[in-house]
Amino acid sequence: MIRYNTSKQCHGTDCLIIPVFEGQKFKGSHFYGVTLDRSIEQLVEGDITGKKMEVCMMHATHSTVRKVLFVGFGKEKDLTLKRYKETIGTAVVYAQDRKNQKISIALPLEVMKKWDMKTLGKETAVAVEVASYAYDEHKTDEDARVLPITHVEYILDVKSGEKKKFELGLEVGRVVGQGINLARHLGNHPPSIMTPTYLAREARLHTKKLKALNVKILSKQDLEKMGMGLLLGVARGSAEEPKFIIIEYRGSQKPTEKPTVLVGKGVTYDSGGLSLKPRDFLIDMKYDMLGAAAVLSTMYVVATLKLKRNVVALIPAVENMPSGSAFRPDDILKALNGKTVEIKNTDAEGRLILADALCYAMKYNPKEVIDLATLTGGCMIAVGLERSGLFSSEKNMVESLLRSSEACGEQLWQLPLGEEFDEVNKSEIADIRNSAGTNADRFGQASIGASFLEFFTKDKKGNPLYPWAHIDLAGAIYSGKGKAWMRAGANGFGVQILVEYLDRKYIWE
Repeated sequence: MIRYNTSKQCHGTDCLIIPVFEGQKFKGSHFYGVTLDRSIEQLVEGDITGKKMEVCMMHATHSTVRKVLFVGFGKEKDLTLKRYKETIGTAVVYAQDRKNQKISIALPLEVMKKWDMKTLGKETAVAVEVASYAYDEHKTDEDARVLPITHVEYILDVKSGEKKKFELGLEVGRVVGQGINLARHLGNHPPSIMTPTYLAREARLHTKKLKALNVKILSKQDLEKMGMGLLLGVARGSAEEPKFIIIEYRGSQKPTEKPTVLVGKGVTYDSGGLSLKPRDFLIDMKYDMLGAAAVLSTMYVVATLKLKRNVVALIPAVENMPSGSAFRPDDILKALNGKTVEIKNTDAEGRLILADALCYAMKYNPKEVIDLATLTGGCMIAVGLERSGLFSSEKNMVESLLRSSEACGEQLWQLPLGEEFDEVNKSEIADIRNSAGTNADRFGQASIGASFLEFFTKDKKGNPLYPWAHIDLAGAIYSGKGKAWMRAGANGFGVQILVEYLDRKYIWE
C-alpha cells in the first residue's frame, strides 16, 4: 500500500514531479524546495515546452532529491479532469519505470483553482493508484518486475482547511483506485486460473473483511433447481462448473429502501463455443469477465466507504467452450422467467447469462438495475476504444450516469434502443432469438444486443419491471503496450462511474 503525506515543499524523494503548462515561463532555479544547477536551469528555460504529456527527467543537485521530472499539461484552457489524471499517471509510470519508489508531486496553483480540493485530492489519488499498478507476477526475472511505489508526497501551499479537504479526497481516492486495480487484477489473470470457481473464491476473499457485505455462491445444482436455463446452457460445453455470485450490501438507514442492483457479465473465457471464434479473435477473451470484475470491485469500494445505500451485485460466471456436450445453434433454452430463447449463435452467450441475472434481479424489487458487459464488438466499432456505450430508456438514469462519467473522466456515450432492433431479435419458433444468425445483425449490433437484454426487463405486456440501464464495455482494456498513464491489460473501466453514480454526495459528508 502506498503511503501518502502532504507538505508545502519537498523534503526528500527519489523523484520530484513538476507539472507545467504549455507556454509557462520559469524564473530562477528553485522549485518547491529543490535547487537545480545552472546548466539544468538553462535546459528548463529552453527545452521544456509543457506540451501535452511531454516528459523530461533530470538530476538535481539538492541533497535530498535525486531526480526532477517535468511533465506537460498542455494549454491551461484545455485541461480537463481526464487529461489531468492522464498527465499525473504518465509522470508516475515514467518515474516508476526508472526504479523510483518515493515520489513527490507538486500541484500548481492553477490546478487548485480549477477544482475543489476534495475532488482534486480524490482524482489525484485515483490517478496515482491506477498508474502504479503492474501485472507482472508471472515474470520469473525479478529485475523485469516493476518496483512498487512506497510513498507519495503531495506538495501544495494552501491553508489548513483546504489541506484537510485535499487529504479527505486522498483517502477516498485511494479506496476508489484500489477498487479499480482490483478489477484490473481480476481481469488480467490467465483463464487457466480465472475460472468461475476462482472468481467466486475471489469474491469471498475480497469481501470477507467487510462485515457489511453478505456473499452467497450458487452452485450448478442450485441453478438447476431454480431453472436458470440460459446460464446452464452456456456452461454445458465446459469442464468448469458455472457459479452465480450474489453480494449484498445494506448501507441505508432505511431498512425498507429498495436496492440498486448491479449485474456483471462473468464469462471467464469465451471461445465462442461451437460458433468458434477465428484464431485472432480468441486472443484477449479472458477479458470477457470485466463486467463482473467491475461490479465486484464496486461493491468493495461501496462497503469500504460505507455509502448509505442498499446495493446488490449479481454475477453470472461461466466459461463458453466447444465440446460434445456444448449447446448448439438451433437449440432452444428456457430462461429463469420461463421465456424461451432460440439459439442462432453460441458466440452471443453474454446476453444469455445476463438475461437470467436480470430475471433474478426481480427478487429484490429493485429501485434500478445497471448491467455492465463486454457484450459486442459492434460497440467498439461504433464508439472506439476510449468510450463505452450506454443504453437506457430511463432519462434520469441516463443523465445521472453521464454526469457521473463526466465527473470522473471515464467516458460514456448514449446509443439507441428501438423497435427496429427488437424486430431483429424476433423468433418464429421461440419467444426471442439471441442472434439473427445471418448478416442481418451486422448493423446496429450493439443496439441489437441491448434490445435482447431489455426484453428480460419487461413484463408480458411490455411494461418495464424496473428502471434499467446497460453499459457495453467497449473501452475496458488497453492492449499492446498500454497507455503512457496506464500499463497494458484491463483498465478497470466502470468502477468509478458506478461509485460516483451510487452516492457521490455522501462521500464528502
